[in-house]
Amino acid sequence: MPSMLPARVLPLFDACRSAGGRALLVGGTVRDALLGRPGKDLDVEVHGIGFDELLAVLQRFGRVDEVGRSFHVLKLKVKGVDLDVSVPRRDRKAGAGHRGIAAEADPFLGVLEAARRRDLTINAIAYDPLMEVYEDPFGGRSDLDARLLRAVDADTFGEDPLRALRVAQFAGRFGFDVDPALFHLAASMPLAELPAERIRGEIEKLFLKAPWPNVGWNFAYKAGLWAQVLPEWHHSASELDRLGADAPAEPGRRLALMYSGACRQRHAAEAVLDRLRVFRHLGYDVRKQVFFLLDAVEPSGGVADAFAFSETRCRRLAEQGELELLSLYLDAPELRLRAIQLGVLTRPLPPLLIGRDLLKLGFKEGPELGRMLARLREAQLDGLVMTADEARRWLFEGASNATTSS
Repeated sequence: MPSMLPARVLPLFDACRSAGGRALLVGGTVRDALLGRPGKDLDVEVHGIGFDELLAVLQRFGRVDEVGRSFHVLKLKVKGVDLDVSVPRRDRKAGAGHRGIAAEADPFLGVLEAARRRDLTINAIAYDPLMEVYEDPFGGRSDLDARLLRAVDADTFGEDPLRALRVAQFAGRFGFDVDPALFHLAASMPLAELPAERIRGEIEKLFLKAPWPNVGWNFAYKAGLWAQVLPEWHHSASELDRLGADAPAEPGRRLALMYSGACRQRHAAEAVLDRLRVFRHLGYDVRKQVFFLLDAVEPSGGVADAFAFSETRCRRLAEQGELELLSLYLDAPELRLRAIQLGVLTRPLPPLLIGRDLLKLGFKEGPELGRMLARLREAQLDGLVMTADEARRWLFEGASNATTSS
C-alpha cells in the first residue's frame, strides 16, 4: 500500500465497501504520491452508494462538514487526517465563468466517466487501497513518466476557462512539457469572463509553489493568456526561477518579490495589482513592498546608480521597505551584508528616543515635540547619533545647529 494512505484511515474504506460502495483515492493525492511528493489532504471518491448513504457512513468516523454539498463533497477528519470525500459527478457548463459549472452527482457513473471530468491525465489517476490497484483510463501514469501535461478530454477541458491558467501553474510546479494539442486548446480559451480572484489564485500558486516559474510563465506568454488577462505581462520571463529559488519561505514576502519580478516597472505593477486586487497576504503588505522594490531600482529611486549602498542610504531605504527583499531582487549580496551590519535587513532602525523620553527630559508636549523627534530621527538616519546617550546630548546641544553643521 503506497504511503499516500495512512493505515489508520483504512477502516473508512472498509466501511464504504461494507455499505456496497468502492472508495478510491483520486486527484492530486495519487499524482503527488507517484511523484514522491508529500501530500497534505486526501481526496476520496466513493462509487456505488448514494450521497445520503455515504454521509451516514462517514458520520460514524466523526463530525462531517457539509460545506461542499452543492458539489457533492463532504469533509471530515479521521484520526488527524483531513479527507475530502465525494461521489462521482459530471460537470457541465451552465453559465459564464469558473462558477458557471453545474455538478450532477451519479454514484453509478463508473470510473472512466468520473475521471473524464478532470482537467489533466496526471490528475485523473485513481487508486484502490483495498485491492491495491490503479485505475488509469487516460494514461496519466505514462504521462507522469514522460513529464507531459495532456488534457483528459478536449470537450470537458474547455468547459472551464480557468484550466488554461492551471496548465501554466502545473507546468511551473512540475517542470513538465505541454502537449501541443493542450497548448492550442488553452490558447483558444476565453479568459475575460474569469473573476480576478480566480486568476490571482492560479498566479499565486505559480509564484508560491513552482520551482520553475519561468516554465509556467512562458507557457502563458506564448499561449497568449497574459495578453488576455494582464497585457502588462505580455513578455517572456527569465528571472523568475532565480527569484523563486532565493525568495523567503514566508508567502507574503515571496509574493512581493515574485510580483516585482513579473511587473518590472511601477506603472505595470499599479495596473496589475489593481486588476488582481492584490493588497495583503496573511497580514503582510505585499503591495507596499512591490512598490518599494520597483521604485528603488527606477532612476527616481536613486539606488540603481552603481549600486551605491552607503550606510546612510541603507538606513533611509529601510524606512520604506525590506532591504532583504531588495538585495534579492537586485541579486546584490553586498546590500544584504551592509543591511545586516546596520541592523536594518527586514525592518527600520528602532528610534533612539520616543515622546515619553523627551517628556522625562523636560521637553513640553506640543507640536515642537514632534518636530524635535523628527529632527532627531533625521540625525539618526544620517549617522550623527548612534545611541540613546548621544541622542540626549544632541538634543540639549541644539538639534538645529547639529543639523546645519551636518
